[in-house]
Amino acid sequence: MDGHVSLHYYDYHEIKEHAGRDFPFNIYPCSIPFDFKLVPVHWHEEMEIISVKKGRGLVTVDMVPYEVGMGDAVAVFPGQLHGISQTGGETMEYENIIFRPSMLMTADEDVCTAEFLFPLSEGRIKSPVHMKAGMGNYIYLSECIRHLDVLCRDKPYGYQLGVKGELFSLLCLLAAESLPANGERPSKSREKMKLLLGYIEEHYGERITVEDGAALCFYSNSHFMKYFKRYMGMPFTQYLNDFRLEKAAGFLRTTSLPVTDVAQKCGFDNISYFNRLFRKKYHGTPGEYRKDGDAD
Repeated sequence: MDGHVSLHYYDYHEIKEHAGRDFPFNIYPCSIPFDFKLVPVHWHEEMEIISVKKGRGLVTVDMVPYEVGMGDAVAVFPGQLHGISQTGGETMEYENIIFRPSMLMTADEDVCTAEFLFPLSEGRIKSPVHMKAGMGNYIYLSECIRHLDVLCRDKPYGYQLGVKGELFSLLCLLAAESLPANGERPSKSREKMKLLLGYIEEHYGERITVEDGAALCFYSNSHFMKYFKRYMGMPFTQYLNDFRLEKAAGFLRTTSLPVTDVAQKCGFDNISYFNRLFRKKYHGTPGEYRKDGDAD
């Protein structure tokens, strides 16, 4: 597969339903770079376990990079900004285990809901958990993930009960590593970035400048540019252009709008500049890209 399928990862706050509303849990396999060249920084309200099955890669959570290899897993808590990329040109096969903490909550707010699940769902967890060989609970955490894999592969009658049981066991083990009884509120730095990414999602078709981003974060222009590059791993303008190009690619695939209209709809007033950036990213013109998509 090529970069075309990475479009939804640029929805920084994923609105895709990872599973049904009646059972918001799912496991699906991915590969870097065959499915996605990289998974850009994004966030969502679900909890995510990134479990590495083969190879090596890099998982970044709230600006902290974690080198991961076969057998490792990273628990990313709701609201944490995270991305996945290659390291040293290696491939990585992994699976995403994604669920909403609300599926484990009770209506009468028992101690599990009040002291652990609410803080988790409200983004009060400060750090992800890197599960790797040598850590105290690694064997038991690995067994929980293996049991979840088997349950979701075979789906015996009542498997949902087994899934919930394994998720409770998993959270119990993670609690010793990261879950606080009285969690702190998310950092202001993370919340500013989420606000900024939300603004880009809403206004990418309009004129957006470094000054606009700096003003949203209450930073000077120079501090904002350093802050953005440190958090997102690329300059603000590069991220904005890449986001717009991904959106443009989506319009080219799904609509018959003229290329000029697509460019303007995605915030590019200069069609020559748009064509040059598009060719660089997708190794072909917008027209060729659309034609290739029609042939699929």
